[in-house]
Amino acid sequence: MSQAVAASVADRTMGLAYAIAARHAIKPKFDQADALVDVGLSSLDLVNLMVAVEAEFDIMIPPASLTPKNFYSIETIARMVESVRGPNA
Repeated sequence: MSQAVAASVADRTMGLAYAIAARHAIKPKFDQADALVDVGLSSLDLVNLMVAVEAEFDIMIPPASLTPKNFYSIETIARMVESVRGPNA
């Protein structure tokens, strides 16, 4: 997968996370490597982010991929999305 595609997935995921974070007036700006729980996202926020990611990328995240490790940061979510989408996406 090219760097441009990977950046696009991360950027789009970051936009989704910013929208969720903005609802709670928590840390408004954060980096792709920041732990989402440290930013202030709750477990419910992370579920909402998962649903938003599935809709944004038209994917179904397999149950085996629904792990805290995969939803640690924007970077880990982007890598998981890329693996679910496959190399031809």
